[in-house]
Amino acid sequence: MIGRARRYAFVPLLAALVCVAGCGGNGNPAPMVPLTSRGALTHLGASVREPSGGFTFYVNGRRGSDKNDCRSPQFACKTIQHAVRITVPGDTIDVAAAVYPENISIRHSIHIDGAGSGRTIVDGQKHGSEFLIAFGPHIDVTITGMTMRDGSGIGDGGAIYHCGGALKLENVVIEGNRARGGGLNGYGGMMYNCPSSTATIVDSTIRDNSAQVGGAICNGGVLTVIRSTFSGNTALKVRGGGAIFNYGTLHVANSTFSGNKAAGGLGGAIHNGRLVGLTGGAQIDNTTISGNTAAFGKTPGGAIKNTAGLPIYVQNTIIAGNEPQNCGGAALETEGFNLSSDQSCDLHGAGDLNGVDPKLGPLQNNGGATFTMAVRRGSPAIDAGNQSGCRDWLGVLLATDQRGMPRPDAHEGRGCDIGAYESQ
Repeated sequence: MIGRARRYAFVPLLAALVCVAGCGGNGNPAPMVPLTSRGALTHLGASVREPSGGFTFYVNGRRGSDKNDCRSPQFACKTIQHAVRITVPGDTIDVAAAVYPENISIRHSIHIDGAGSGRTIVDGQKHGSEFLIAFGPHIDVTITGMTMRDGSGIGDGGAIYHCGGALKLENVVIEGNRARGGGLNGYGGMMYNCPSSTATIVDSTIRDNSAQVGGAICNGGVLTVIRSTFSGNTALKVRGGGAIFNYGTLHVANSTFSGNKAAGGLGGAIHNGRLVGLTGGAQIDNTTISGNTAAFGKTPGGAIKNTAGLPIYVQNTIIAGNEPQNCGGAALETEGFNLSSDQSCDLHGAGDLNGVDPKLGPLQNNGGATFTMAVRRGSPAIDAGNQSGCRDWLGVLLATDQRGMPRPDAHEGRGCDIGAYESQ
């Protein structure tokens, strides 16, 4: 597993410095950033400097004031941006339940904790990205427990423009954002992740975002998605990528893609391609990709479009019911135990199933932090995963499914279900 991961985790990049100003080169401002080889996920955050802070600051949009010292809930700030300004690297910001009509710029390492995605809401009011996180290789930002909505990136990144360092999003909902830049911009309705950057999304819902390219995300760096759901995202232009347009390194495990659209292009859920001289590579493990659509070309890839010469590795994954067909472009690299409802993915590894109906339920609340698609009774995906255990791109055993339920289920000693959902 590790040997395979290295084949695509290190992608040749431009040798010179480039101005990473957006996928198209004309979006939100960014500094000159050196593009270096992308390291494997095991080194996530290894280049981030130790923080020098460690204090907690408090924000309360209902009762706080930016004239307070923000050092206690009783004397909280009113805005997140003010709290960011008075913190130093390594501090934490505790954000109370409220709606925050803000566009926040972050330029140092910080941890921002909301009160829950249904309670702490950052609203971009369609004036810009909710979070502009830049500009340097030593910025380590974590955002948890909130909703980000109604952002409109000036050029790229409707909710988040991330350029430099490492970003982690956990237990968040990011919805209703858009990137509509003119010219070559309009990349990443939810987030644009620069080639110099690492982003990780865990236990989160990314829905109803739109952009010219990469309806939810345009990724040029290292992007890891774990136990998360992408639904209802839309890409409008030919490059497509209804949920994700990837020209960097993409890892996906225990996640669901449903109802995403490449309305004018390729890859209803994922388009793995090339941009500004860089090329994409992906690994998809124990994921369900169903009900996505693409509209351009004879084989646009309703679920996945892969550019010739680029690698996408898949294992223990369901690709089913996408329109006009599941896969388009170059063949996927199968590592076995995948299920496709048609013949378009050309899966010929151990345990692969082609032209088989997985008998999926609708996208709904089946327990856990995010919506999933259950495998119904009698599904050929049940217990059809790798009998030695379902694993991620590093060969680490996936002990739970997307909901956090045991994988394999408690009644079985071996073998897991194909896809993001493990029947119990």
